[in-house]
Amino acid sequence: MALNLFRSSSLTTNNRQLIIALINIRTHYTKTPNHHTKEKWRPFRREKILDIDLPDFDKDRKLRTYTLQEQREYFKREGIPPVRGAEYKPLFIDASTEAFEAYVPPEGDGKASLMSKDRLNQFYTSLKKNITTRKHSSTIRKHEPDFEPLLFAEIAQQKYIDAHQALMDRDEERLIQLVTPGSFSQMGRGLRYKTLRWKWVDEIEPSYVVSIKSGEILKGMTMAQITVRMHSKQTCAIYDRFGRLMFGNETLPKDVLEYVVFERVLTFSHSQWRVHSKILPSWLPPSDPLLYTFEKPDIKYIDEDIPTDAVEDEKKRDQIAKEQETTTRTIPGPGELKTPIPNLSDISQHNRKRTIGYS
Repeated sequence: MALNLFRSSSLTTNNRQLIIALINIRTHYTKTPNHHTKEKWRPFRREKILDIDLPDFDKDRKLRTYTLQEQREYFKREGIPPVRGAEYKPLFIDASTEAFEAYVPPEGDGKASLMSKDRLNQFYTSLKKNITTRKHSSTIRKHEPDFEPLLFAEIAQQKYIDAHQALMDRDEERLIQLVTPGSFSQMGRGLRYKTLRWKWVDEIEPSYVVSIKSGEILKGMTMAQITVRMHSKQTCAIYDRFGRLMFGNETLPKDVLEYVVFERVLTFSHSQWRVHSKILPSWLPPSDPLLYTFEKPDIKYIDEDIPTDAVEDEKKRDQIAKEQETTTRTIPGPGELKTPIPNLSDISQHNRKRTIGYS
């Protein structure tokens, strides 16, 4: 329409100029001219503009008004996983931390003869505990029908030997099958840079079961612990990383009396008996300390005839000599400097005026 009016001769010059301005304004806003003619700048101009997905607040408000069933249907329709309030991690318990009513060994056990008074008292106390032992052994037979305490002592002794052999060979996969996680950390403690040499030589007395305990830790989870008395001859030696002997003797066997606790989760069909811990009585004497390797110190022997004043003077002289040595090391000599020290002749030549041109 504007073009038709523009073409008509009845319009004045002022009206024509107004129509031209209107046409220019309309074309300017409808089609922007491309002032950047180079194609290589086009992707950079495109990257200057970012498309941001703003959250739909109306949808969130509607979602709060939905019931629990409507929210599940909405999430399922949109393909969104449901929001959970907390994350629960699975917890697996296959061992206990402590022994159930730990057996208290009688004092002097292993030293008294078979017909002595202490040994008879020990036999009498074991008969009194036989009633509770039968009760807990019947609990074990519900899950393990072939259980016999006399036969179990031999199996436990072999597991004890295999566990120490795996520890000596540093076979962690085999060791974790024979001991509980708590016993695994205790047996390997302090042996990182050391070498262990252990050997079962012979048994002095046959191993036998002294205590059987069972209990329900959690609902539907029953554990059993059996304490086995082992009196044997063993050799044990520990070497440091330099190959020096720290503890024991590899050739001389010693009499060892131990009360080893074995544990098993009865409700798990795939579980097996493992070494749980050792019972250390209060009357047990302390073991020999480890012999560590140290650097030999530089010791200066002082004669008793020399007075103390002379010794202190000598110490002061040594200290002064060390201080002088450190000062001489810190200050470099004339030959060690990168730039030589200037002489008087060099300074006078530097300040002398130079003539320009021919001399």
